[in-house]
Amino acid sequence: MGRLCVIGLTIIIGLTVVGAAVRGEGAWTDPSPHAISFLGIEQGVALEVLDWGGQGPPMILLAGLGDTAHVFDQFALHFTDRFHVIGITRRGYGASGHPSDGYEITSLANDIRVACDRLNITRAILVGHSLAGDEMTTFAGTYPDRVSALVYLDGAYDRTQIPPEGVGPQQSPRPDDLVSIGKFAEYSLRTTGSRRPEADIRWAVVTDAEGHLLRGAIPSTTPAAIMRGLERPDYAHVQAPALAIYQPNELRFNFPNYANLSDADKARAEAVIREGQPFVDRSIDQFRREMAHGRVVRLTTGTHYMFITNEDEVVRIMREYLAAVLPS
Repeated sequence: MGRLCVIGLTIIIGLTVVGAAVRGEGAWTDPSPHAISFLGIEQGVALEVLDWGGQGPPMILLAGLGDTAHVFDQFALHFTDRFHVIGITRRGYGASGHPSDGYEITSLANDIRVACDRLNITRAILVGHSLAGDEMTTFAGTYPDRVSALVYLDGAYDRTQIPPEGVGPQQSPRPDDLVSIGKFAEYSLRTTGSRRPEADIRWAVVTDAEGHLLRGAIPSTTPAAIMRGLERPDYAHVQAPALAIYQPNELRFNFPNYANLSDADKARAEAVIREGQPFVDRSIDQFRREMAHGRVVRLTTGTHYMFITNEDEVVRIMREYLAAVLPS
């Protein structure tokens, strides 16, 4: 089990997919107040949909490459007073179907379209974290009349141009980090700087009958297939207003465990930041030049999971932006 850190991308690597989030720990209830349903997308493939309720235009939350829609369990609640908030877990992850194909970016964007059709959503606000930005861009460019606004949460990058030093060091979990979900959550916080909701972590791991973590739940072939299917973001065909929020590309936020790394890994972490800065700058410049109705916000603090580490700030920025660009 491990985590590869890439600028604007986090991948949870594992070996086996299971049909339940965690086995052997006894009953556990997700405290987030969402309804869960499954939408058939194609033969043998259904997507998990979380519905947090709310009144107003539909807002669809899309998770990054290593996560399920449960990663928004807390964040979603900040918008139900104005929007009907829904989360969709992409194919290959969590409780959604795990087919052997269909991981090209065009296929993933089509999954969003089919899900919207099944939910009778004709037009939606799309909010995507990390790699979900690629799905949103493709969807919005292909179906411009289905999108009212886009919000990229550290997601507006050209990932076909990730620099060679984009993969950073990781601090492998110690044996006592794997004795329970709670201990692993502490390890994740220590090494990534953010604490993901427990439901999202539970879908990312496999445990034994005593609740000890054995491995990650997603085979490495799944994120690899998605990465192979990426294309250069085509912002020029996006007609909807779009907000891109970027995390700071700084050592202290990308590698909060820097002080505990070996000298060799410290050097690798420093190289990720140094070599990654031109990549970040090019991505931001591309978004500004090519997105017709785009706005960029660069945070001064926070991790890649900005909607967790900078929750209040991101909520404020999003609410102000959506109030300005959407009909009242």
